[in-house]
Amino acid sequence: MNFNCDYPTYNETEVYWQNYQSFFPKELRMNENNLPVEEWWDWNDCQIHLDRMPVSESKMKVLFIHGAGGNGRLFAPYARMLQIHGYEVVSPDLPPYGLSYAKSLKSIDYNHWIQIIRDLIQREIERDGKPIVLLGASIGGMLAYHTTNISKHVKGLIVTTFVDTSNPKVRDHIAPNKVFSRLGKFVIDTFPYLLNSIRIPVTMVSRMNLITNNPQLTQLIIKDPLAAGTKITFRFLRTFLNMKPVIEPELFDQCPILLIHPEIDPMTPFSLSEPFYDRLNCKKQCVILEGAGHFPIEQPGVDQMKTAILTFLKELEMESFPAK
Repeated sequence: MNFNCDYPTYNETEVYWQNYQSFFPKELRMNENNLPVEEWWDWNDCQIHLDRMPVSESKMKVLFIHGAGGNGRLFAPYARMLQIHGYEVVSPDLPPYGLSYAKSLKSIDYNHWIQIIRDLIQREIERDGKPIVLLGASIGGMLAYHTTNISKHVKGLIVTTFVDTSNPKVRDHIAPNKVFSRLGKFVIDTFPYLLNSIRIPVTMVSRMNLITNNPQLTQLIIKDPLAAGTKITFRFLRTFLNMKPVIEPELFDQCPILLIHPEIDPMTPFSLSEPFYDRLNCKKQCVILEGAGHFPIEQPGVDQMKTAILTFLKELEMESFPAK
């Protein structure tokens, strides 16, 4: 379903995202001349908002997947970077984040996020047949991996982190403290029917104060009601913390993987991603973004990210469309 004036819109009504632009390089900032095309998509009992950065001649398409403190529009400058270099990008808001919503948020769990991305991949394949690459930021990286486990259409996987919550050490680190990651998890696992529908601020169950290394930007994201200022249910949290890969990394061979990990990332340091990355048995590459935080806005990390992604996409393009 295309954009309808009855729905909210980042371009006209929900403009908080404009506060973020000054933190990005000038050439990537969003303005009235380069805004994404907004769309709405009916998915089960949800309305999913999509930002599209169209490139008609693009041979490949990138689906940009946000994490637990963001939404599709927050990452629009990165999508703009890819659009400038000839790649179409589609960025969904995953409910309850951004403008997407469900008739009953109480029913949304982490498995629904995986299914939404899987079905969006299929939708885009049916739209124009262009090969799909997933780009997952923060916990969106592991979400992209989980989705690739159940979709045959992913040609490449780019992630900023591998937050494998089946690992207790990872859960300990991403939670506010060990009391929550251990006792709290035990409680929500033991009493799901009592707790499932209760909503809790994202800031209470994660270390959102570390989402960037810039205090001003961090506060903007935390106060954003469509990003880290939202609430999730204990049902969503429980299913997220208990998710295990369908395909263990030693057996994964579906597509190449590029890990672009920020160097100075106290929220999800490289030591959390490294064990999972090392276990991967596919074609893979790791690039450390120098000087960059969890939300990478620092140089030279941003330029290194651009170079690594564009090189990866060009290699995939050459494999998918070999010269005759």
